[in-house]
Amino acid sequence: MNDDAAWALEERFWLDGPSFYRETLHEGCVMAFPGMGLLRVPDILRSIEHAPRWSSVRMHDRILARAGDDVVVLGYGAEGRREGAEPYRCLCTSTYRADEGRWTLIQHQQTPVA
Repeated sequence: MNDDAAWALEERFWLDGPSFYRETLHEGCVMAFPGMGLLRVPDILRSIEHAPRWSSVRMHDRILARAGDDVVVLGYGAEGRREGAEPYRCLCTSTYRADEGRWTLIQHQQTPVA
């Protein structure tokens, strides 16, 4: 996966819906969200079913690191926007792994910033 494809995949996790999550989450994925704690795949999928989707996201201060040919780690600041809500600003990390020819998300974390 080239750098542009990695960032495009990450953006889809912000903007796309439950079917994308089901297709792209690794079965062992762990996510950490403020106010929600640590989530495994069943909880992630349940939470995405009921959460309003982001209408836009702006990623900045992007860092991409590779661990061999099959692991990509992204770090960035984000500003997410939802209809009728204040912007949400956070620092994020995500880790992707090549899994039988396709890339899956194995970890995502968000830390809110003022």
